[in-house]
Amino acid sequence: MDNRTFALRALMVAVLLPFGAHAQYHSSISFQNGSGEDAVVKLVGPSARATPVPQNQTRSESGIAPGRYYLVVRYGDNEKNYSYTKGDPFAVEESGDQYSEISITLYKVPNGNYPTRPARKEDFDKGLASMPPRQQNGRGDQV
Repeated sequence: MDNRTFALRALMVAVLLPFGAHAQYHSSISFQNGSGEDAVVKLVGPSARATPVPQNQTRSESGIAPGRYYLVVRYGDNEKNYSYTKGDPFAVEESGDQYSEISITLYKVPNGNYPTRPARKEDFDKGLASMPPRQQNGRGDQV
């Protein structure tokens, strides 16, 4: 093999390796807001996200990495009247062609499909500070 062929192959490996090195995840989580108030859902775990979910609407996040997660949710549209909940941990699993498709309905009542308990503003803010700016919301600002 001459030097040009070797250099071309080395360049192809260097260019293609970054694309193959990052796994493409297929798991997704949908948040349906039945709370009667606007909400911001903070997904805490390997694929941390903050997702605004207006009342009576659904928002989905895809490309969720496998791992353990929990949610912290801020309800309301006025800082003076915000309320917060924190949910129990849950698992996102992905193996081969099998992956998680999770749907969580947001309610401010007990006994919903995702157990929650009251939380504090600090619980919500703590996770946002450690999230990369591009994942805080679609515009890169904190929500």
